[in-house]
Formats: sequence, structure tokens, C-alpha cells
Amino acid sequence: MILLAVAPGCTDPLSRFTKQYKCQIAGKQEPLTAYEFVERGYEHAGQNELDCALGACAEAIRLEPRRAAGYACRGAVLGQQRHYGPALGDLNQAISLEPGNGDYYYTRAQIQEKLEQPERAKEDLTKGIELISSELGKSVAYAGRASIYQKEGKLDEAIRDYTEAIKLAPDFAYHYNNRGKVYLERHNFEQALSDYTAAINKDPKNQYFYKDRAEAYRRLGRIGPALTDEQTALSIAGSSQN
Repeated sequence: MILLAVAPGCTDPLSRFTKQYKCQIAGKQEPLTAYEFVERGYEHAGQNELDCALGACAEAIRLEPRRAAGYACRGAVLGQQRHYGPALGDLNQAISLEPGNGDYYYTRAQIQEKLEQPERAKEDLTKGIELISSELGKSVAYAGRASIYQKEGKLDEAIRDYTEAIKLAPDFAYHYNNRGKVYLERHNFEQALSDYTAAINKDPKNQYFYKDRAEAYRRLGRIGPALTDEQTALSIAGSSQN
């Protein structure tokens, strides 16, 4: 675990991350409630304005210290800043205050992966799968657990979880592409090809899907289609830079 250095006389290792919010967005009403500060925090985080996000989340905690959302917000931002130890502490607090929120378990699992705690991450993803209400959110939790299984070499388990993710979110292209990578690793090249093609059909402007399918074609000895996909990937990359 990454430990946070605490300044002399500082009794709260999170205090250095508790910043005043000084990042009002032009043209937007200043947030007043804890809920509004949490929303503003995630808005800043989405723009990679992480210090501003941290200040907004901290203000939400100051206003309502017994509300889980502020801690979850700050934990997510600290994770983006790679302060994984304090991030885990905030997510633990959020879950203790609202143990029925599956999204918090999913976010904590991401932190635990960074801390190289895959078993704990899988436990939290399993809890997230149980609690998350939206089908897309639940599918992402399945995909997160599948990714860990794949890293562990448990390819059957990874395919099982990606398959569940696809059932829940059949229009989400990345689930097909990620399952295709597992099939490729298993040398099931035809199945990999099928999944890569499904991903391309869902998102035909993604250059990486064509690169992956080209690899499957090459493994099958189909050099012509592989070259075509590689050229398509280069064309998409070039057009995105113009």
C-alpha cells in the first residue's frame, strides 16, 4: 500500500487533500449544497481539473460529513491523482455510510487493482454486480472482473464474465473487443475474429478494433484482409488528427 507522508503536527493524513473550492465555472451558478458540490466535483474531474474537483468534493464533505457521496467523490479524484492510499480510505468511509451503493464498490475495486490487491478487487466487483441497478453499470463491473481473471490467466472465467457483460449491454462495442482478446489469447482465432467484427459493427470509427481484427486475420493466415484492416486503422488515425 502507498503510504502518505504526514506533516509534523498533522493528525489527519487527509487534511492536505481538503482544499477550499476556488474554481467557479464562468456562466454557471455557484454550487451551494453538498449535492451540487459533488456534481461540480465530477464535472471538474471529467475535464481533468483535478485540484478543482478535489476542492468541490471536500466542500461537499464539510457541508454534510455524514453523507457518503462526498467521500466517494473525493476518493475517485484522489484515485485519478494516484493518491491510492487516501483514495481507499475515502471509499471505505463512503461504503461504511452507504453500503448498498454498488458504484462505490466498483470504484474501490479500481483502487485496489492499482494497489495490487486483485482478490479484494474481485470481491468488490462481485458486490458491485449484485448491487448496481443499471444494466450498463452492471456490465462494466462484469468486464472489470473479467479483466482481472484474464491477467491471472483464468481465461474461461474471463470469457464467462465478458459474455455476461455483453448480455447486459449488447450495444457496447468494447465488451466484444475485450472478449475477442481473450479468445485470441486462447488461440480461438475464429471466435476472436467474430468478436472483433461485432465490435467494429458497433463502432466502425475505432481504429484499435481494426488493428485487433488484423491480428486475428494474420493468425489465420488471411493476409489480404489483415492488410485491409491495418490500412483502415491508419486512415482513421490520420483523419482524427486533421
